[in-house]
Amino acid sequence: MVTLRDALAAAVGHHQAGRLDEARPLYHSILRSQPGHPDALHLLGVLESQSGRPSAALPLLRRAVALLPGDADFLGNLARTLRAAGQSDAAERAYARTAALDPADAQIAFALGGLRLERGDAAGAAVAFALALARRPDFAEARINRANALAALGRAEDAARLRRQAVALAPAHPDALHNAAVSALADAGLDRPLSHARRLNPELVERAGRALAHALAIDPQHGAAADALLGAALSLVQAGQAPPWLLDRAARTALTVLRRNPRDTRAAGVVAYRFYRRGRTDLAGRFMRRVSRRFTAAEVEADFELRLWSMVRAGRRALDGLPDPDALLGTFPPLELLAEPPAGSGPLLAVSCDDGYYRRFATGLLDSVEAVGGGVAVHVHVVNPSAETLADLARRRERLLLSYSREQVDFTGWDDHRRTTYYACVRFLRWHQLMTRWGRPLLHLDADCTLDGDPGALAALLDGADVGLLRDARWRGPTREITVCFAAFQPTPRGRAFLASTAAYIGAFLRDGRGFWMLDQAAPFAVLDALERRGERLRVRWFDVLDFPWVRFIGEK
Repeated sequence: MVTLRDALAAAVGHHQAGRLDEARPLYHSILRSQPGHPDALHLLGVLESQSGRPSAALPLLRRAVALLPGDADFLGNLARTLRAAGQSDAAERAYARTAALDPADAQIAFALGGLRLERGDAAGAAVAFALALARRPDFAEARINRANALAALGRAEDAARLRRQAVALAPAHPDALHNAAVSALADAGLDRPLSHARRLNPELVERAGRALAHALAIDPQHGAAADALLGAALSLVQAGQAPPWLLDRAARTALTVLRRNPRDTRAAGVVAYRFYRRGRTDLAGRFMRRVSRRFTAAEVEADFELRLWSMVRAGRRALDGLPDPDALLGTFPPLELLAEPPAGSGPLLAVSCDDGYYRRFATGLLDSVEAVGGGVAVHVHVVNPSAETLADLARRRERLLLSYSREQVDFTGWDDHRRTTYYACVRFLRWHQLMTRWGRPLLHLDADCTLDGDPGALAALLDGADVGLLRDARWRGPTREITVCFAAFQPTPRGRAFLASTAAYIGAFLRDGRGFWMLDQAAPFAVLDALERRGERLRVRWFDVLDFPWVRFIGEK
């Protein structure tokens, strides 16, 4: 005769072997014979929870706990099932009762800490993880999670210390490596808004990158480590501080991420920047265009990387199909020349802005030109100038060799991004028009700068060149490499052609409604890349953005 004990043993055997469908009827058979059998209730509840049926499991587990309220195993499994069912309040109470019943169980304290951390109770989580560590000092995961809780509480130094300890305890644990890398990146300053003017500690960046690479070598599917590596790589590229090895490793991770999620634009951006770093911006642009086909036009515009790369056309054929810049001018408001420059063939400083920027910045630039002296001629182009601005220009014309022009644009319905993009970009079409009209060298300057040196000496350095360009040599991307806070265009055949192509590139994007911020820097990069690949080399006089003594830029460069 089969006893209840024999039936329970058989059910447990099937259960432990993973044969849940064979264990379930045996548990039910025991409960038909003895409805209050605590072990059968508990184990059937565990089985139903394992089967993904918490609603069936909870009544069974609650009955088992009611029969044996002092059994920590019963209460712990009830807590886990309540958590799985989304009943976090009840789960936390059950975990706390379990921890009180079995003070030596580090895993229960760890689970309680994890639940509190999920619920945003960092202080309570830190206490629970501390209990787990008191019971098991070598518990690396508890040390990692306590570090996360302390970091959320603003205790960065304590968090970093725990993360280092976790790596020492478990040097091959991907979570420990990931968390140590997060601390190192925070110590390096990557947890704050990063600009390329603020240098990070390269040793900490190196340590963090190596830790993330190690974590991914151990577990290529470690999502948090992959996310941290991609985020760090993008931030460092944009700041001009990405070591080549780190970008290479991030690009390999990015390809793995893209296989799982082809719409991960950060991963796509990392791959594109690696192509760019290797001198193949043509491949980078082609790759990003393929990625962009997975998104709507509105999604492309809303995504930072997709938006930037949508403006990059590189390679031999990048200029194929560009419209004639003069034919494009009819789609823009007319240029109105209000004052011609003095006669001559010398260079003109060319400044373009809207009325607000004129009053905020361009007046300071004109003051600096007057202070430097030397008889330099200036042309100012203003979008929608006010009467006050026009009067100021007329007064300055009495003291400066000054010409100026305007255009009137109806910005009704335009958002700030579209307006500021227009202000930044339309100037290149205007410079093309003025180069055609006057045939004089144009030294373009941003409005938000001041002259800090003799422009005659600067102009002399351009002798024999077709263009003068300001370069950021830190490989920050095709929309950041040529910085157009300064650019010089000479009236040589190739200088005119370069300016005309740049104007056409910009004008086509603006005309089609696809022009976004930094189009003015994407265009000269793409034009130069295409000309070089076609063997039509310009004579370029390069200047270093970090060492340009003639101009003081107000905005960060």
